This record gives sequence, structure tokens and C-alpha cells, in this order.
Amino acid sequence: MTDYHWPQSHRRCLRWLIACLVVLTIFSGSQFVPLASADELRSNSFVIQFGNFNMTSGEKSSSSYNLTDTVGQTANGPYGQYGSSDYFIGAGFQYIYQIDEFSFSLSRTAIDLGTLTPGVHNTASHTMSISTRGAGGYTVYAYELHPLRHSGGSYTIPDTTCDAGTCSESTAQVWSNQSVPGFGFNMAGQDIPADFVNTTYFRQFANQAGAETMQVVMSANTIASNRSATVNYKAGVSGSQAAGNYQTGIVFVAVPMY
Repeated sequence: MTDYHWPQSHRRCLRWLIACLVVLTIFSGSQFVPLASADELRSNSFVIQFGNFNMTSGEKSSSSYNLTDTVGQTANGPYGQYGSSDYFIGAGFQYIYQIDEFSFSLSRTAIDLGTLTPGVHNTASHTMSISTRGAGGYTVYAYELHPLRHSGGSYTIPDTTCDAGTCSESTAQVWSNQSVPGFGFNMAGQDIPADFVNTTYFRQFANQAGAETMQVVMSANTIASNRSATVNYKAGVSGSQAAGNYQTGIVFVAVPMY
């Protein structure tokens, strides 16, 4: 069989004729019939019928923001309930992401302040790291189970009141005089309370045994990615402090905000 090739002029004419037929089909009759476009998306696990083409969508960014958007979405809205129904569709709501990624970690969970000597402060530290994509940010709270307590249960190293005797579980003050005993902490890094002005400013931990309210030690009101801060622990004793091992537990509560 021999293939037949249309001359160039005939091909142009044929295209024009087809175009005319299409136009006549669309405009025939007494009323205007709009042309509609739709698509069907399918895989082995889903079928989406009558998808739409948006005016614009995608990712935009600059040095100060990242944005994803969908403009022109039809039938936008959440359908179903995430986590409690068989399906969930968040159509047209680019700012609503179903967040499964939340992490909080401590670089170590055992802090050893060593052998305490009167007139000398001992220190140790660890780092907290947190990530949460929730648009509301996060808050990390902290409290101690009780002041540093002797293993025999009879003696404690009191929580510091700092050099001027005025710091508390909610207010940091300067604690640099090593003759002032006590136990406290300092924060350095990202998203920490403003009263930790520098490395000489310390607070007490809120004392659960004393019914004190846990306090914020890190917080942000935006999406957090690999935010970190260092907790610096410090302890000092007086000359009359009983010898022995002292310990307590420090509890951190990380709360994501959505």
C-alpha cells in the first residue's frame, strides 16, 4: 500500500475546514454553548473526575517568606475529617497542611555537675532541638520535680535566688558571685525568654513539689525548623552543706501549636 501525502495547501484547507466545523458545533442552535474543559486523574488507588485548571498555583519565595498557593480553585474546602474518616481532601486550602512531622530532642538526658566545692560553681549543659510545621508555632515548658535533694532525703541544695536575692522561676537575674550557693539554669540560643540577657543571668526551675507552675523556656509563633537552644545548669554549695549525692529530675514539655 502506498501512503498518500496531502499537499501543503490541502493540509491548510483541511485544518481550516476542521476549525470551521468545530466553531459551527460550538455556536450552533439558538443559545450559546460554552466550551468546558475537564480532566480525569487516576491511579491504582484513586480516580479524580472533573479536575480543574487553576489561574495560578505553586511555590513563591523570597529572603523573608515561603508561600504556596492555589488561585481559582472550584469547590474549595475541607472534605472528610483528617485522622477520623476514610478520606480527607483539603481542596484549595494551601495554608492547611496535615502535619505529621513534629520532633523534640535533648542532646543528652543525664547531667553530671561533678563534685561541688564551697565557693566554686559547677556547670553542665545540653541542647534542646525542635521542629514543627504547625503555623501556630510551639512552646516548651520546664519544671523540676524538687530541689536538688540528698540521696538520704534529709538535705537539699536550695534553688538559687541569684546575687541580689531576686531571681525566681519566672525572672532571671545576674548570678556570678560564686560565694552565693544554690541551683539554677541559664538559656542561650533561639526562641528563648528575653530575661536571659546573657550567660550571667539565671533562673530557678519551677518546683513541682512546691506547687509552682511550669515556665516557658522556648517558644515561637511561627513554623519552626531545627530551632535549638542550650540549657546551662549551675550549682554551688555553702561550707555547711552536707556531703553526699544530690539529684532531681527536670521535665520538659514540648507543645506544638496548630
